[in-house]
Amino acid sequence: MLDLCPRCRIQAPHRPGRDRCPRCGGPLTVVADDVEASAVVARYQQSGPPPPPPPPVRSAPHMYGTRAVRWIARRPADTLPPPRAPHQAVSHQIPRYAYIPQWGLLDSPVSPDDGPSAATRLTKVLTSALQLVGLALVVSAVIHLFRYVLLAINRTTTLPEWLITFSTILVLVAGVAALGCYVYATVVFVRWLLAKRAEAYASAGYLDPRPRWMSIPLAAIPLVNVVGAPMLIYEAAAMDGRRDARDSSRLRTMWVAWALVNGVAVLAAITWWVAAESGSIQTGANAVLMVALSAAVSAGFALWVGRRLIAIFDHTDVDVAPQRRWVVAA
Repeated sequence: MLDLCPRCRIQAPHRPGRDRCPRCGGPLTVVADDVEASAVVARYQQSGPPPPPPPPVRSAPHMYGTRAVRWIARRPADTLPPPRAPHQAVSHQIPRYAYIPQWGLLDSPVSPDDGPSAATRLTKVLTSALQLVGLALVVSAVIHLFRYVLLAINRTTTLPEWLITFSTILVLVAGVAALGCYVYATVVFVRWLLAKRAEAYASAGYLDPRPRWMSIPLAAIPLVNVVGAPMLIYEAAAMDGRRDARDSSRLRTMWVAWALVNGVAVLAAITWWVAAESGSIQTGANAVLMVALSAAVSAGFALWVGRRLIAIFDHTDVDVAPQRRWVVAA
């Protein structure tokens, strides 16, 4: 015996109590074999499918008057929270900052491929520039001293014209070379100082309060930088928490040395101007000697200040413990 669904034509072994097709829900017909099943399917296709049975009507419980009624859970009145006070919008002025606030969360991506910073690169360039200007000033001092010796000899002995011309050319070439090296070192120093100030203020979460148009003249113009450059360096060093009393003493020493170098240079310029106005050979010789002295002092300062200036920010110098300890004898 087989249960046959004429609508979807599936067959299954007969099971008592099963009258609906599990696939389409149509009525099942009990047949004996496949021949009878084919005949039932043929009659079904000729007569057309019967209308589907109406859906079962579910009667609502007696407690509902209609099917649209439903239960809604509500809290008891004594458990409801008190009503909230109406929110009053308070108008505030828009905050304005001179720089971007850094009090929020920061997520600065760090790439392992990042090279050295601009301040680190300019530190090496500044060291080379100071050594170059020191060497140029040493050569200029030697040539001016040679010129002074010729002028001293020329007071009693007439020198050949070619020697005077050769010494004049040497003095001009050495002066132009020293001036060019000084301008180059000044440009590098200004760039290094601006980079160091930006790095020092950025490490503390601020921006440089002095604009570039103010910092560049303070550090580059002669005689003005006697006060401006140490002030800019001191402000940048003050942002570093590792600065100690030794750094302050080093800054004062460099400022005094820088003021003395500029004083000698001003004195040499005044002597040169007096010699040019007087036309005296002895006054001219004194001016040449003063220029040689100024070049030598400037060369010594340029070679001396390089490592100490960089050590203020880099903190590379470390106190070495003495190998011998002295104790008081009892």
